[in-house]
Amino acid sequence: MSTKAKLGVFIVNNQDQLLLIKEKIKKNPEPRWNIIKGSYGDNGIETIFDTARRECQEEVSVKVELKKSLGCYIAQKEDDIRIQFNLLAEIIEGEPKISDTEEQKNYDENITELKWFTKEELKSLNKDEFISNRIFVMINDWIEGGEYPLEIFKTVEM
Repeated sequence: MSTKAKLGVFIVNNQDQLLLIKEKIKKNPEPRWNIIKGSYGDNGIETIFDTARRECQEEVSVKVELKKSLGCYIAQKEDDIRIQFNLLAEIIEGEPKISDTEEQKNYDENITELKWFTKEELKSLNKDEFISNRIFVMINDWIEGGEYPLEIFKTVEM
């Protein structure tokens, strides 16, 4: 059984637009829209908040302030389990930009575009324009609302 913890970041600007990246992954023939996200637990001793900030820096070259939790999602297919925690964030430093090709290779990324979307624009996109059904569901949940305080996360010793 393979279990992976993921961290997703919904970067929103003061016009309530969501920043998405267009990313190419092996299972899709062409790049599709995705949120900023990455694996938790692959980078040494790092909190989920550290992971979120690092992913924003690596994928779109910005520093963020984490504002809220957007929930936890669990997806399972046979022996493959994904647990994803999503956080809402605002940019506090930098302008979003795609990292150069060499830098992306260091992080095993293939990001081709980034764009700010209004909620109406997101509603008009088809499910197959997103990198996965999970991301489609998560974005639609964000559009509908549902935020939680960051304090729901507690770090305890093993």
